[in-house]
Amino acid sequence: MEIAPADLQSTPTSATSRTADAVVMARHTVSALLAMLLLSGAANPLRTTTESTTTIVATSTEQQKMAEWALARYDAAGLELPPLAIEFVGPNLEACEGSPARVHLNKEPILIRMCWNDDFMLLHELAHVWEARNVPESKHEAFASMREDVTSWASPDVPWGQRGREHAANVIAWGLLEEPFPISRTYPNDPKSLIIAFSFLTGTEPLHDGGDPIQSPDRRFFRPDRVNSPLESGR
Repeated sequence: MEIAPADLQSTPTSATSRTADAVVMARHTVSALLAMLLLSGAANPLRTTTESTTTIVATSTEQQKMAEWALARYDAAGLELPPLAIEFVGPNLEACEGSPARVHLNKEPILIRMCWNDDFMLLHELAHVWEARNVPESKHEAFASMREDVTSWASPDVPWGQRGREHAANVIAWGLLEEPFPISRTYPNDPKSLIIAFSFLTGTEPLHDGGDPIQSPDRRFFRPDRVNSPLESGR
């Protein structure tokens, strides 16, 4: 879940637009011919939207469906993505420069390489694409103030969990899930905090109600001779 070092500078912003449900469904209808091409091993099956073309390079129907699902979640939320390519390159992390996934924002079209087949991770990488074009620098400080331990927006010199850009990608990805769950490594991760952060970044609501609140443990069952600090944000 990384941005290539050369791509850490912000790119110009552009406005988002909401797409009607009927149009979204029409966009993502996969024809029998496309399925046959994928199963026969043909390269570069295409997904076409009204304003851009996304190339999906997949080696299985599972990967193809995952990519189409993730793109459809962005459409459903009205978060417009630019032309890009999604490549599933296999489990060898060298292809993703040591990470489970990698996004190259400065390539044309923008390139996402997936070494792991993980739907949340793909939503996260797509969030980097959307954030780089739609979250202005003027929002960085205010967003960081909502989060814990953010010390830089995108500097590779600070740990992953202290970068505002990674917090933003996790927040956006969480807001697009079908069944939300507490995310790790970026905090706070309680539903209320995540909903507020998602709305601040995107100007819209998550695609779900936030899910169940994080539960505090019943401390009566803890050992009386051990001092336990209260859990915070689901950690």
